[in-house]
Formats: sequence, C-alpha cells, structure tokens
Amino acid sequence: MLDNNESYDVVVVGSGLLGKICAMLCGRYKLKTLLLSQNSINENVLNETSFDDEAARILDSIGVYSKINDLVNTPSFTDLVTTNSKIVQRSPVIKAKNSFPSLITFTPGNLEKKMLQSCNDDPNIDILDNFCISHFESSTNTYYLKKDNSTIKVEASYLIYTDEINELINNKLNINYDDLGYSRDWLIVDIYLKSEGNLENVFRQICDPIRPTSYVALSGSRYRFQFQLLTGEKKEEMASISKAHDLIYNWLTPNQYNIEYLSTFEFKGRCANNFQIENIFLIGMAAYQIPPYAAQSLNSGIRDAANLIWKINLIKKYKAKNKIIHSYNIERNAKIRQTIKSSIVLGQLIDSISVALQNSTPLEEAIAPEAREQAFGKKDKLSDKTNEPGIYNSLAYDIYSGQRFAKNIRDKNNNLIDVDKNIGFNFAIISKDNNFDHLEDSTLRRLKEINCKFLTNIQEIHLDPDLTDALTSGDIIVRPDMKIFGVSNDNLTIDQMCQDLLNQIT
Repeated sequence: MLDNNESYDVVVVGSGLLGKICAMLCGRYKLKTLLLSQNSINENVLNETSFDDEAARILDSIGVYSKINDLVNTPSFTDLVTTNSKIVQRSPVIKAKNSFPSLITFTPGNLEKKMLQSCNDDPNIDILDNFCISHFESSTNTYYLKKDNSTIKVEASYLIYTDEINELINNKLNINYDDLGYSRDWLIVDIYLKSEGNLENVFRQICDPIRPTSYVALSGSRYRFQFQLLTGEKKEEMASISKAHDLIYNWLTPNQYNIEYLSTFEFKGRCANNFQIENIFLIGMAAYQIPPYAAQSLNSGIRDAANLIWKINLIKKYKAKNKIIHSYNIERNAKIRQTIKSSIVLGQLIDSISVALQNSTPLEEAIAPEAREQAFGKKDKLSDKTNEPGIYNSLAYDIYSGQRFAKNIRDKNNNLIDVDKNIGFNFAIISKDNNFDHLEDSTLRRLKEINCKFLTNIQEIHLDPDLTDALTSGDIIVRPDMKIFGVSNDNLTIDQMCQDLLNQIT
C-alpha cells in the first residue's frame, strides 16, 4: 500500500493492455510512474487482439517483444471474401521494412498477464489494483484515489487516461466527443479449438449478404468470431451460448471448441475534440473509438503513448518548454480522425458488398464512392505542400517530415546498425559523413544538453532506397518516437534545421 502524498511524474489510469504498455514506456524513460488499474484483467477491454509492425517495434524498444513470442501469432494473410469464398481483396502478412510482421494477433488475457508481470518487474512503476480516482485538483496536481473505504492522496505532474472515462471524470473535464457517423452492434465470440477444424490462420472479413461476419486466428488454437447484429435483434438475446453455437455452425460443430468469451460490442466511430485538458491526457479508448475493421485501435493507442511520453520526458529531464506538450493533441487528433474515417469506409465496403450479393447487384455499382476508393486503392492527391503540424521542420516543405525512420541502417563498412538501440529514446542526427563539422559550437552544445545522439558515416538506410537517396544530399534529424523531424538539403543546412528544432523545444 502506498503512503499518502506520494509524488509521481506520471499516473496512468488503465485496466487493459494499453495502460500497461503506457506505464512501461514511462518506465523505459525512468519516469516515476503509478499504474492505476481499476481491474487487474478487465474483460470489458478485451476487444483488442492485434497490433502491427510499428507497434511491435515500440514493444521491442521497451524490451517486451522478445518476451511474448510464444503468446502471439502471425496470420498467413488478411482477406475480404464473399460467402462462396470469392476473394474480393487479399494481402499476405509479410515482414515490414523494420523486420516485424505487418500483422500480429494474440489472445488478450494471456498477453495482459505477461505485460502486468513486466510492469511489476520495473522499479520505476508502482501498481494499485481496483482503485479509482474519486476527485482531483488539477491546478495543484493532486489526485485522490479510492478503494472501498480507503482513500490515498498522490501528486503527479501528468495524468494519462487509457480506458473509457466514467461520467464523473467526463463532467469534471468537460470532454466533448464528435460522433463520426457510424454505429453497428456486433456479437464477439472467442473460442478455443479442442480438435482440428477447417479454420485457416487468417484475418478474414466475410461479406455475408445476411450477416457480415469475420474471424481472426489468435494464438494458441484460439479464434475470435464477430457477427453483425441485424435490425431488431436484441443484444441480451444474441449474447447466448446457444446463439453463438448456431452462428459458428457453418465452420465448426460445438464439440470442436469451447467458448471462452462472449459479449456484444458497439463498433462506433467517435473522437474527442481535445486529447488534453491542462496536465491530463487522453489516449486510446479514453479519446476515441475506432471500428475494428482495420485493426487499428491498439496500434493507435500505442502511437499516442509513444508520441506523448517522449515530450513529458523532455520537459521533466531536460527542462524543455512546457508548451511542447500541446503538440500531442495537434499531432495525434487529426491522425486519429483519418484512421477512424478509413476504418468506417472499410466497414461500409463490407456492408456494400453484402447488400450487393443479396440483391444480385454488380459489385462495382453497389459499392459507395468512398468505399470504392478503399477497395480499389485510389489515393487523394496533395492539394498543397505543407508539412505535418507539430514538432517538425518548420523552415521548408519536407516530404520526409513525419515519416517513421527505418530500424536498421548500414555504415560505410557495411555493418548493420540497430537505430533503436543506438538512439535509445533520444533525438538523433543521421549523417553520411561527420555532421559535427557542419554544426556551430553553440548548436552542438545545446544538442548535447538534450542528449542528442549522432550516427555518422552512414551509407544506407536499410531497405529504404528513398531515404538512402535523401541521405546523399543531406542529414536526417530523428525524433525520440522515431519520426523524422526533417532532412537538410542544399537550401537548408543541418545547423539551420537543428536551430529550428532547438527553438521549438527549448
């Protein structure tokens, strides 16, 4: 039990995977962190079953990925099919440029237990189970935590919510959410196979003209089925074992599996207007809901945490400007809204194909225009040349600004260098020669004050020819979250770009 008036850098409120990952990211920065878990393993957040290569890279950087290899699965492919197995769209799951698979699935409860163990092992993290925040004084960074008849007062510079916020907190913070115009109820059924069935190791969306369906291969002989509820069907009646058996019967008989989790869930698109209220931050499901068709909910939450926590660290450890923390909402809110829109479009695509099959309408005629773009890969052209908003190169248009930097590079001796291990959650300058020669002494001194790393004599950005070409004409500044701040060129020196960076953050 913690003592009253304990002081922390960060308090993380989170019962699920994202809360634990967020706490571990804080711990990796050596920020003193309290993880406030309202339930040790909360089944209400077990809707997360996958992450992508970028999220895997972040997990690897905090030393977790290698510990969960036996708890995850890599599907052979993702696909969109009709009920007669006609393939509408199929993509193999392959290793991305950063060496991690583009899609990784897992059984939620098992992974949460492993993450909780990692949190317990981190000396920078304290954990309180089944406590909730009863009230707080944000102006003095004071929070009152309650469990039954016990109340603890703690202080924290920052508070991060990762779970859906209760009504009390919502009213206190005056958070407004935009309804982004999509809502469907689905039945979720997690099963464990007792014997071999005919289920493939896939992430599959089925355009059923009667009931859109999906199933996902998880880890350890487990699968997740999802069935869209039809008009007039009641949630409480659909969430029954007998109904689940009836729906799964097209693939398996009841003697082939056990049901481990059964619930209805609303696939909804909504987003908070602001992800920050003073020193309180919303990430993941606290800030938004993403329909799960593109499997981006957990990925987006992990990106939120990676974006926010390096800024907190910069303020706490290197006395950076307090105002840089506002770039979190600027950088993430628009991204999330685009992600929600893309997921909704994919849901509309599934619905459109299902209706077309039901009415014997050609697919090309039935699919809505915005869904057609999702289906056939039409890209919007850039209307103007502007960099991403936030802490990025502000001196010139930069096509690389905001891109994720590669995990591996090669030096002039052809040695492969792991960027993540060499940078270690700091800013870095990547150069084809010795970039010290191009920096003023005052600039170099200020860069060292924020623990900037220098990777010199680099000849290749591994598996990324575009960035390799960029390196031949300039130097690359990489942020602690591995996003590119900018690339120098003939018209913009590395010293000028470093001054731009330093002026933004210090």
